Amino acid sequence: MIKSVIGIDVSMGSFHGCFKKRFDDGKNKIIATRSFVNTEKGFNELLTWTKKNNNEGIEVIFVMEATGVYYENLAHFLYSQKQLVSVVLANKMKNYFKSLNIKTKTDKVDSKVIAMYGIERSVEYWAPMSGCYKELRDLCRELLALKKDINRAKNQLHAMQLSHDKHKRIMEIKSSQIEFYENAIHEIRAEIKTLIGKDDKLNEKLLKVVSIPGIGWETAVILISETNGFLMFKNIRQLVSYAGMDVSHNESGNFKGNSRISKKGNDKIRQVLYMPALSATRANVSIKSLYQRVCEKNPDAKKKGIIAAMRKLLILVFTIWRKEQEYDRAYVWTR
Repeated sequence: MIKSVIGIDVSMGSFHGCFKKRFDDGKNKIIATRSFVNTEKGFNELLTWTKKNNNEGIEVIFVMEATGVYYENLAHFLYSQKQLVSVVLANKMKNYFKSLNIKTKTDKVDSKVIAMYGIERSVEYWAPMSGCYKELRDLCRELLALKKDINRAKNQLHAMQLSHDKHKRIMEIKSSQIEFYENAIHEIRAEIKTLIGKDDKLNEKLLKVVSIPGIGWETAVILISETNGFLMFKNIRQLVSYAGMDVSHNESGNFKGNSRISKKGNDKIRQVLYMPALSATRANVSIKSLYQRVCEKNPDAKKKGIIAAMRKLLILVFTIWRKEQEYDRAYVWTR
């Protein structure tokens, strides 16, 4: 036997496991399948069941799909028990399902397919977010959601004020709603500053990041929290791909379609970089030069210039964070 995998299909109340092994002759064999409750009791039963069926004693890889938040407790439990865990993005698993042309969809079938994915593919091991990044990410995501809500509420109130004979009580309720959002945003920002203030090293590194023209404090914190302090990446290519800003080409034979970014990644990173990129095209000399070069090549698609600026800002943040140096305005880019 050369590989042992347990594919796990997780839902809100339960999860289904499929224990599959690959042998040195290339054959695969399902050893056992079972359903468990999605609680700590079920997690412990999973480990007992695994040991019972793992007679060879080879390390087992637990592979699961990132289905909302339902997988998180199980993944954290297995990691705490020093087990090998791999969490696969939903779109990757969805495409793998399609490639097998499986028409039946049940929890048991899904767990078998996930196990097969773990057997066939070289999976990356999962680890929980380190330090205070998980708390920061939760706070920052709520902050982004509240900012969307308050903008929508303000637009609605503006429309009410311009409409004819709008009910006064409705406008009062909408104003109270906006006030609630403002207070909540203020509280979350205060909580973020308090949390960062407890870690001198984190605070110091963030101050270096905000030395980049165009990058503000809030943007820097969101980028750091969404990337686990950039610990998730070995190089810039991985980071750009994670942010969904890698180029997707559309060419076949003599046909050459438009190239665009894939957008298959963390949309919150793209969301928080858009306005800073617009600012950097005016305030940051190097990015302004990059923006102008891209726009000269694509006069009818200036958005490409903004995307290039977003990408370069992300790379700058990554570089400054890793090197722990302030931004050098006199630095000359070679490309």
